[in-house]
Amino acid sequence: GKEIPGQASLVFDVVLLDLHNPKDGIAIENQLVPESCERRSQTGDFLRYHYNGTLLDGTLFDSSYSRNRTYDTYVGKGYVIAGMDEGLLGVCTGEKRRIIIPPHLGYGEEGRGKIPGSAVLVFDIHVVDFHNPSDSVSITVHHKPSNCTVLSKKGDYLKYHYNASLLDGTLLDSTHSLGKTYNIVLGSGQVVLGMDMGLQDMCVGERRTVVIPPHLGYGEDGVEGEVPGSAVLVFDIELLELVSGLPEGYMFVWNGEVSPNLFEEIDQNHDGEVLLEEFSEYIQTQVDTGKGKLAPGFDFEKIVKNMFTNQDRDGNGKVTAEEFKLKDQEAKEEHDEL
Repeated sequence: GKEIPGQASLVFDVVLLDLHNPKDGIAIENQLVPESCERRSQTGDFLRYHYNGTLLDGTLFDSSYSRNRTYDTYVGKGYVIAGMDEGLLGVCTGEKRRIIIPPHLGYGEEGRGKIPGSAVLVFDIHVVDFHNPSDSVSITVHHKPSNCTVLSKKGDYLKYHYNASLLDGTLLDSTHSLGKTYNIVLGSGQVVLGMDMGLQDMCVGERRTVVIPPHLGYGEDGVEGEVPGSAVLVFDIELLELVSGLPEGYMFVWNGEVSPNLFEEIDQNHDGEVLLEEFSEYIQTQVDTGKGKLAPGFDFEKIVKNMFTNQDRDGNGKVTAEEFKLKDQEAKEEHDEL
């Protein structure tokens, strides 16, 4: 053409950006593998990881660190480029590795965004945690008292200390720093489902670690500013106090025989009608004298109001003798009807 004359000697100054062979697979360089690696990722696991993505010449094209958020994905399922899908298999929580991906397992001849066509990609990754959607809670008991006959069950009122962290050790919360225990009624939905499961069959003085996958914790959304989305949670727990709850479905039980003239005893002014105030005063007296027991851990007024509402079948704010029935009487009538 016009730019290069005939018989000219040509001089090319060349910088080699990268090279690959179409037969290349990914290359993995392990940078840090934790000594304790109880489990390695496999197809179907959900990983949270940080990464820096560069070209072979060191040019940075993307980083999760700059967004201050992990990249979260299923592995081995085709949700990421083929090379990354393969490179994320067999990792441990806390592991750091470099994954070098040829273009035919990356973004191909066309490239994408800041990634030129036919580029070899280098990902330096740090695995924060991973889990499988089929995972349940994991419980490790560190100390169990020799006298361990009373075990926690649904409905019990528990007081316990905990340290909550992520799998990488990042501390999220601690009752020790607040100087007070965390108190719940087990199985009442006051904590995430995984914690309800992790506190079962525990005795006072026991210490255990409960690992909760996100679908039994705070899910994909997490808690803004506190718990990242899709995070696996680790709770170190010590149970300090246990108050036995009532049988399921009961908010109040008698400690002895029930008076045959119960309605008349509650109806203090003997007008044939019991108001909420009369009912509340009577229940309080039974609890104070040890004749009855309320479900522990709940607000007294709410329990009594709920009990009263169940008896006030026509909803007029008064309970008559015809309306008044004990729970076992109601159950018997339902059984008779069946």
